[in-house]
Amino acid sequence: MALQSPFIAFQIPFVKLQGKGIAVRHFATRTGARRTGRALMALCLFSLALTVLAPSPAHAQSAGTKVGIIDVQRVMRESTAVQTLTKNVEAQRQAYQAELKEKEAALREEDKTLANQRSVLSASAFAEKRAELEKKIVDVQRQVQELRRKLDQRFGKGMAQVQNRLGEISKEIAEERGLDLIFSKATVVIVKPDLEITQEAIERLNNQLPKLELPAEGEE
Repeated sequence: MALQSPFIAFQIPFVKLQGKGIAVRHFATRTGARRTGRALMALCLFSLALTVLAPSPAHAQSAGTKVGIIDVQRVMRESTAVQTLTKNVEAQRQAYQAELKEKEAALREEDKTLANQRSVLSASAFAEKRAELEKKIVDVQRQVQELRRKLDQRFGKGMAQVQNRLGEISKEIAEERGLDLIFSKATVVIVKPDLEITQEAIERLNNQLPKLELPAEGEE
């Protein structure tokens, strides 16, 4: 089962003037798939970092090398830090959404007012006001894109903290058990239960990093 990052849909105002016979409407910009893809790519890179330039588990065992297996995706699913990070992202999304709804309502009202004024405005005056309104719409759309980019970035920084801590924990377990290599479970087909370090990694991660706030903008 793949790690799923929160689904985000910002409602972006998209207005065409009532005076042109087309009502105000909006569309949703979805970033969940993109963010999920980035999170999964990070997990894949993390998993590959555990196995790069290493022999296969079977070959390593037969050569007398002690190995361990970790299910990185399961660790991330059961990490309480990832769970709280996800909730915090959703809370921030809802706050942004409320702000955007207010701006959308204002744009709708301005569009309606302009449509009512069309009969009393000159063609040039109407065109000028229409251009001003369309500029405001573009500005809000740009704001949405920027909010989405920043939220993506903050989520990625939070996930990086979890992955870094998991790397440290994996190293600790390897040293304690005398393991020479740790493989991602995604790279093997059959695993002996006594080779698994997944549950221990989950317990340690949740103990060392029980929760994680959404990193602030610009925070490293």
